[in-house]
Order: sequence, then structure tokens, then C-alpha cells
Amino acid sequence: MTELEDRLRRELHELAPRPGSIRPLRVPPPRRFAGAARWLAPAAAAAAVVVIAAVVMVATGRGGASAPTGPTAPMTVQVARSLPRYYVVAFQRYINNGRTIATYAAVHATATGATLASVRVPTLLVQGGSMAPSITGAADDRTFVLMESGETSVHDVVWCYRLRVSANGRSVHLRKLPVSVPSSMAIDNAALSPDGTRLAMSAQWSCNSKTCDYSGIRVVDLASAGVTSWTTQANGAPFNVSWAGNNALAFEWQSGLKSPPAAQRTGYRLIDVTGAGGNLLASRAVASPSAEPTGYVPAALVTPDGKNVITSEVQGVHTWTGRVNVVARVVELSASTGRRLRVLYSTTVDHASSGANGEASQLEQGCNVLSLGATVTAPLVECFSIGVVVRGKLVRLPGFPSARSSGISGQNAIAW
Repeated sequence: MTELEDRLRRELHELAPRPGSIRPLRVPPPRRFAGAARWLAPAAAAAAVVVIAAVVMVATGRGGASAPTGPTAPMTVQVARSLPRYYVVAFQRYINNGRTIATYAAVHATATGATLASVRVPTLLVQGGSMAPSITGAADDRTFVLMESGETSVHDVVWCYRLRVSANGRSVHLRKLPVSVPSSMAIDNAALSPDGTRLAMSAQWSCNSKTCDYSGIRVVDLASAGVTSWTTQANGAPFNVSWAGNNALAFEWQSGLKSPPAAQRTGYRLIDVTGAGGNLLASRAVASPSAEPTGYVPAALVTPDGKNVITSEVQGVHTWTGRVNVVARVVELSASTGRRLRVLYSTTVDHASSGANGEASQLEQGCNVLSLGATVTAPLVECFSIGVVVRGKLVRLPGFPSARSSGISGQNAIAW
């Protein structure tokens, strides 16, 4: 069994439901694009290893599926002026002839893709292993937080580092943050507020190897290290936390199999975080993307005014040959009604194989919105390819991936 096959097996095992229990948070897989952003920074973590396999398979034409086809455009000076100046990639490499894992962050110029600076980050090792880092950015395009999580049998060990990029992008100051995660707490993902002062973390705690008594969102003040929490004992958990402006958080709530009616509203929700904490499920429901046949729910980002949701959808169209044409779209929805307002981008992979383990089922998880970027209608996306949606076309980021900012396959995380 190859390393990739072994990771797939472990990931699918972790995603299996546990009837009658509060499902512990997913063991964080390598977060290739655990995203990042000027306004919002969700982590599209569910079954990310499966997504990696699907994208590589399509890109190389393995299995008969064609490369993704969708309107593209080059990065021009005019386009670059409307985007953040820099993007930062977090990645890991094997060094010392494969005996050591090293973690890095590299700063790239958005306009050219050139690597302007890089820094080595201490690697969190737990039981001899390491999980891939995730990264999230503030609205100033110069403040980033890199998070590492080391899964143990009952909790995550978490390290967070602030990266401060110089005005010209050619140097990075690294500082470990005073973020303390209690014993028996599992962290799913983290998102840096647009003003760069707070870190939101979706979590479960008072956990053992099978269940957790509490779940919620912790907001850490990075200056004082104070924590404000919105919690619940309902059967379920929050995932994919992201900021909607500086005062609200969006998250995906997944209810458990034995949840009471009040906690069965599976889908995305929005909560005001200006107060002193409280009940997580006092949040209001907002429009959510439809779950794919496998149960996977795409990432959804709520605009800073709370009115709209930017998300994605994937549809398989069966052909007479027995194969499937997979259509992926980035769409804007009304947060209050769920009505589709417009399609921002569309791309297709033709002739994907069908079946539970086929290319088409894997591609269901291959299109996610990573960041709202400079404007809500020009999001950074991973939709079979990485790029920025600009007037209906995908503008790929130059220099990503590159030899100077890539490492272990599928583990890159990108932010701006």
C-alpha cells in the first residue's frame, strides 16, 4: 500500500459516522489550501486527501478524465492592481535525506509569482509525526497566522505563529502566539479576524477517544490571550469557521444522529461575537450549499454585511458511455432566502469514471471558495485549479506551486 493510499484509508475511517455519539472533530488531514483571507478564512478540511487524489488524477489525465475546462485569463498588471499584493504559502519538506520534516512559509508577489521572502517555522511533532500547517490572513495583506495541529488519542496539540510581512514583502517576522489549548480539546480550524486582532477556532472539548461533552467556537484575543467562547452541549459540532466582517463568524453546524429538534438545523450559521460569549446555537441560520451525494458540504463564505453567501456546487451529468461530465460552479446566494443570485464561474471535467470510488465522486469535493479576496465577487478558489475569479474567468496565481514554495505533495496551504 502506498503512502497516499494509506492516508486515504485512514481519512475515510475517520469520516465514518459514530451512531449515537457526539462526533469528535475530524482528524485534520493535510490542509492543502486551508484558507486564508482578507475577509474570511475557512478551512475546507473534510476529506482533503481525497480531493488531492482527484485533482492530481484529473490534471494528469489518469483514469480517462479530461483536464478541467473553464474560461481562464492571464494575470495582468490591471488585474493584479485589484488584488492583494502578496500571497503566502505554508508547506513542509523532508530534509536530512528524508529523516526530518521541516515547515516553511514563503511570500509571493501576486502580480509575478516571484518568491520575495521565506521563513522556516518550528515543526510540531507528536508521536514522531506531523500534520500539515494551515494559514489564514488579515485584511492588511501583511498579517498572517500559521497553525500546526498534532493529533493525539484524545486531543490536539496546537501551535500558532504570527507572520508579519514587511511593506515591500521581502522580509517576514515570525513570533509564536500565546494561544493555549486545554487538555482534551480538539481544534478543527482557525481564522484570523480582518483587523488581525483575534483568532477564531472551532473546537470540541472534554473529549475522550469517542465523544466530546462540549463543542463551540473560541475567540482568542491575540494581545491579551483572553478567550471568549460560544458553546453548546448539543449533539454535533461546528466546522469551517470564518469571519464575516470583524463582528460576526460564520460556521458549518453538523448535528449528530440523536440531536434534539433545536440542534438539528444542519448547515451554515452566523453568530455575533461582540459580546461576552454564550450559546452557539443562538446563532441564525443562513443559506447553505447543498450537500453532495457523498454528504460533503462545500465551503461557504458570508459577505461582511451578512447579506450574501459565496459558495460552490458540483453536479455530475451521466453520459451514454457510462462516464460522467462533472460541472462545478462558484455561485452567490442570498443569505436569507438561499436563492441563487448569479454564477461567478463555471468549469467542467469530462469523461470522469462513475461509481462510489470513481473520479466523479472524488471530484465532488474539488471545488471550494477559499477567500473573498479584494471584492466579494472576485474570490480566491480551488475549483479543480487554484486561481482568482475575475469577471467569470479564472486567473491563475503565477508562481503557485513553484520549486521555492512547494513540498510534500498536497500539503500546501495558501493565504492572502
